[in-house]
Amino acid sequence: MLNSCYVLHTYPWKETSLIVEVLTKHEGRVALVAKGARRPRSIYRGLLQPFNRITVRYSSKGSLKSLISAEWDASENFPIIGNRLFSGFYVNELMIKLLKKNYPCTNLFEEYERAIISLANHILPVDVILRRFEIYLLFWLGVLPDFQIAFEKLDSEKMFFVTFKDGIKILNITNEFITKDGKLKSRVYSNDLIYQDQFVSADTIKAIASCEINPSEFLLLLSDFKVSKETKKLLRILIGYQLGRLDLNSRKLIMDLNFFSKTRKMEF
Repeated sequence: MLNSCYVLHTYPWKETSLIVEVLTKHEGRVALVAKGARRPRSIYRGLLQPFNRITVRYSSKGSLKSLISAEWDASENFPIIGNRLFSGFYVNELMIKLLKKNYPCTNLFEEYERAIISLANHILPVDVILRRFEIYLLFWLGVLPDFQIAFEKLDSEKMFFVTFKDGIKILNITNEFITKDGKLKSRVYSNDLIYQDQFVSADTIKAIASCEINPSEFLLLLSDFKVSKETKKLLRILIGYQLGRLDLNSRKLIMDLNFFSKTRKMEF
């Protein structure tokens, strides 16, 4: 079977081979065995690298398929360089840990491609690229709360909180929910603890709702520091809920680098 795909990740298998995780347009995430790929004179050297768009042929049997051939795709490849490379690793890790294998994802493939090209061409800020991808990924998985309906009933004077099961709720603020320094306390809703990062303003609801229908407004709203911070924290907690106990190695890598770095701190 011939498929155009992006390489997500590789890891050693036996003495000379690789397991290659790829994202295909018509079969979604596929795991392939690339026999002999670690040999010095392998035809695959330099080809099976993350973010490379390639054309592969593989067997159609089993959950772990055998790679028969691989070559550069006719489409142009866009290398991701600098600190943006870590953001690319984060995107790839989300795909590996949240997508089922061998499940068609044509629209998600296109959104992934847009994110990778955007990270490479340095036109849009990284925050905008990642937030847009996270929103679409949650939407595609069917777990994104309906921000569009909430936006249509929006009251700019209200605060909101986002639940994992019941969508977006209006927060009736009373003194018992305010800390001494003016922040909102965590509270219990329907036997679930609602954390501070789940409280959001009307502008954040509007930003997420406009992501697909009005990209220019999304970009404008995310330029506001408070909205950008709220959106990032909210999406992080929504994604974390889907990951369950799975840790993100890309985020741990950034934390370790920041610990030893004396320059500007990096984060997703």
